[in-house]
Amino acid sequence: MEQRGYLKKLRRFGGASIGAFTACFLAVGHGPEKFLQILNDGPQIIDLLDASLGRCSMVPNFFRHMGWHPGKAIDKFLGDSIAEKMGNPDATFKDLYDKTGKELCVVVTNLSTMMEEYCHVKTTPDMSMRAAVRMSTSIPGVFFPVKRRYMDRTDTYIDGGVICNYPVHCFDGWWLSLKPEDSFFKRMRPLQDGAKLLTKKQRFGGFNDKTFGMIIYSDYDSHVLPTHPDLQAINMPLPDTELVSAHQAMKQKRKMDMEKHEKVTEAMTHFWDALRMTDRDGDSEIVREELRNVFKDQNEFTQEDILTLFGRALTADEVFNRLDANKDGKVVYGELMRFADKKGVGLQTQHIGSGRQNIKSPADFVTGIFKALLMNVKRAFLEGDDIERTVLINTVYYQSFDFGSEQEDLDFLVEQGRRGFLKFLKYHATKPASKQDQASSS
Repeated sequence: MEQRGYLKKLRRFGGASIGAFTACFLAVGHGPEKFLQILNDGPQIIDLLDASLGRCSMVPNFFRHMGWHPGKAIDKFLGDSIAEKMGNPDATFKDLYDKTGKELCVVVTNLSTMMEEYCHVKTTPDMSMRAAVRMSTSIPGVFFPVKRRYMDRTDTYIDGGVICNYPVHCFDGWWLSLKPEDSFFKRMRPLQDGAKLLTKKQRFGGFNDKTFGMIIYSDYDSHVLPTHPDLQAINMPLPDTELVSAHQAMKQKRKMDMEKHEKVTEAMTHFWDALRMTDRDGDSEIVREELRNVFKDQNEFTQEDILTLFGRALTADEVFNRLDANKDGKVVYGELMRFADKKGVGLQTQHIGSGRQNIKSPADFVTGIFKALLMNVKRAFLEGDDIERTVLINTVYYQSFDFGSEQEDLDFLVEQGRRGFLKFLKYHATKPASKQDQASSS
């Protein structure tokens, strides 16, 4: 963006979770050099985990502070980085707007109200930007949540990505508009309709065609995002690193598991169809004699299918005894479903989600929860036309919580970002003239 002169034209920035870091740094004036410095020299996420006793702090800190790491290292890093451009580590949203004319929106999750909030010069002018970003990066369980007192109550704030990980809509509608006609005094009327006026549809209705966003995804969660082939760049060759080796091993195992699953599913389908044809009275109950008929006519349900499902050649009576769980002399739908699930044919576990996560420790548990949240909020907030104003950056094998990156991994991420953005520009440059302005930035 900087090379093509786009970066200096951007006036409004928004982000949640780690995206709040990016949005804040860009808003205060940091360019690609700052991000490359962080990539190459740190701090990395693992450097910001600042519990004094490491793993030994997890349980006592969690019960005392509802999180593992205090987050003071993040707070200091944020303050130092903001001070480099603003001269004050605690510069507020209003300070930014008054000095540069730029707007920053940081999305946080208010756990007390169970809603997302949009920190911005219009909504929280006197809040320091680093306080907002610290809230938005308070990964549940990993970092202490942030407490903030407001009038006579104290609210608890956690990672903005828990509810809204991709706030590309934040400059839609009137909520963060600084136009006089969009002031709260004029928009929040009548007050009796406050609940209706504060819905997402009311506040962020409409479509700001001067906004674009960037979303990072990997092969592990790409299936939960809407796809657009014209916006998907060709991936660069994978580097030779440990993370890539682990990814390829996982991918090969997953391929073998899917091949096995497909074979079992096909055999189960043959078995199901044969049972359906045998159940001539249509009572959805299979008695022993009907199952014997299935085994006699092996045109639909073959000997190979029997071996696939049961591991060895069983007789009809042996199979019936296995299926008839309650020993009432008949096999019903529920018993067949339990058998199908036991064999791994369950559709939910194979086709929904992003694959199994091995949960072996409290850290795995917390990470698993957050990955699940991030995966699903991407799907929830990426709506309709949003895909066309989104730069898709495919990190392929690199996930949010991958530690131990090598230089080649970091170079790969930078190149994937460059390719994704160029693909985005090319797509909008070749669109019909009436829609080209949707590629403009705000």
